[in-house]
Amino acid sequence: MPERPVMKDKGQKAKVPTKAEAKVPKVEKKETKTDKKEVKTKKEIVKKKFIPYIEKIKQKKPKEIIEIQKSLRNKKSHPVFRGRFGKKQFRRKSIKKWDKWRKPHGIDIDRCLAHGRRPKIGYRSDAVLRDIHPSGYKEVLVCNFNDLSKMDNKTQAARISKTVGKRKRNELIKKANESAIWVLN
Repeated sequence: MPERPVMKDKGQKAKVPTKAEAKVPKVEKKETKTDKKEVKTKKEIVKKKFIPYIEKIKQKKPKEIIEIQKSLRNKKSHPVFRGRFGKKQFRRKSIKKWDKWRKPHGIDIDRCLAHGRRPKIGYRSDAVLRDIHPSGYKEVLVCNFNDLSKMDNKTQAARISKTVGKRKRNELIKKANESAIWVLN
């Protein structure tokens, strides 16, 4: 391979590069994607502050609630209502669609006991025990302070909505502890 003649300035000798210098070009180190990700995560860690959860204080239950809780244990049981009519091969319990009650339609569907019991008004639970949490309180969904202030702490318990953030949740729990409201979650 013929070498190129090197131009020389006035009063200087020409420099001819050696083979080692000619072959190895100088490469500047570039940041890779992983390096950039590491830098971003370090910045994010500095920005975020750790907010610890506030403990819920379990209030002492009134006698009425304890009685309701005992009567819930004696609540009459009812069968699981599944309307799985027609061909059973594809209407399995494991498929969510067929695991719930469906009203039978049509004259060709047999409505025998093998298909499951049908819901009737006689299976309904007592009005006193209806819509009551196993803790003995009635559940109330709480999203903000107004919902919490409207509650009756003797008969109702709060369930904080999942859309509420950590900071606001802590504030709601503080207020619930002060006003002796039972928090379920």
